[in-house]
Amino acid sequence: MFKLSFLLIIVSLITSSLLLHTQQANADPLKNSIRQVIGNYNMEMRTDPKIPVVGHATSISLRISSVNGDDLVDLPIVIKISNGGKELERTHPILVPYGHYIYKYTFSEAGIYALDIDINDTNYSGQNLVFTFPINVSTSFAAYLQSSILPLVSGIVIISAVATGIGVVIFLNRRKNKGRKTIKSTKA
Repeated sequence: MFKLSFLLIIVSLITSSLLLHTQQANADPLKNSIRQVIGNYNMEMRTDPKIPVVGHATSISLRISSVNGDDLVDLPIVIKISNGGKELERTHPILVPYGHYIYKYTFSEAGIYALDIDINDTNYSGQNLVFTFPINVSTSFAAYLQSSILPLVSGIVIISAVATGIGVVIFLNRRKNKGRKTIKSTKA
């Protein structure tokens, strides 16, 4: 019985750690980001949610660093968002504090948008550098399927695997105990 209790505790710890692993934390560098390098600049971009949904606010996280990994402080950038070559949004120059910036935007249609980040490279080349990232925006229904059904299926698979493992352990313990009883009854 002790072995079964110990096994249940281990399985529940593993299951909970797998479920907690899906949470994301903002860290240096950005996790699950798209990365580009131009000249001495390293640009990372990620969206939250990972697949933006039409009509819902999207957080666009940016990290700008030098190639050797140092965050760049107070670097002026301009953010542009376009769809099908038509510019939808353009910011005034923004000073990025400590190499990180979060920009909020609500997409109005599904499709693939272009996110351009312009950097005025006055420190090195004196040129304008443009980083372009694609952002795939989906309708509410498609995003719902990806965000709610996929974790549900993963949870069902994990729970099924755990239940199967526990069932096998119980079956083997009963079989082992039944074998012991048979040996004891034949000796008596």
